Amino acid sequence: MTPTLRTVLTIALVVLALWFYDAMRPVPQPPGILAPDAPRIEPVQGKPPVFARNSHVLTALAHFSAHARVLSLDRYGDRAAKVAPLDVALGWGPMSDSAVLKLTDVAQTERGVLFQSYDPKLPNELMATYLMNLHVIAGEPELQKRLAEVRAGNVVRIEGWLVEAVADDGWRWRGSAREHAPKMPATLLWLQKLEVS
Repeated sequence: MTPTLRTVLTIALVVLALWFYDAMRPVPQPPGILAPDAPRIEPVQGKPPVFARNSHVLTALAHFSAHARVLSLDRYGDRAAKVAPLDVALGWGPMSDSAVLKLTDVAQTERGVLFQSYDPKLPNELMATYLMNLHVIAGEPELQKRLAEVRAGNVVRIEGWLVEAVADDGWRWRGSAREHAPKMPATLLWLQKLEVS
């Protein structure tokens, strides 16, 4: 390899690394609670809406809407990714405050969310009531494109249906039920609206 080619490749790699870092780094937000309210969950009344994705039938269990801060995102290639390849961890109340987030750790792994508080005013048990992990299915291609641009730190308004997926072979998935408020029958979300700031 000639010195000129080595220099060009080095510069290209540096530029690529800088672009990747800028595209993936969290969006900075000022201190203060940016999303004060918990998500709203309204159980289905009457005949539930039904959707389809990759040979899966998705039956609505509850309507979901939230104004929240994105704490973390993770993409998967597992069996469930045929339905929902993206997980998004959301926070509200104190978990939407940059000052509080400096004293906490949030990470996603194996379709779950791990968290640890180092703030004595926000023990782990309380912290758990201000965050959740959703398995997100974009309801249309345009939403999929917009989801790909979402980063940790963004404040989002989302709306859709918590669903149960059933495959042709009988495989079923709805994520986990959430027992503490807001109570949720599932964490698999058919996304219909997304606003990002």
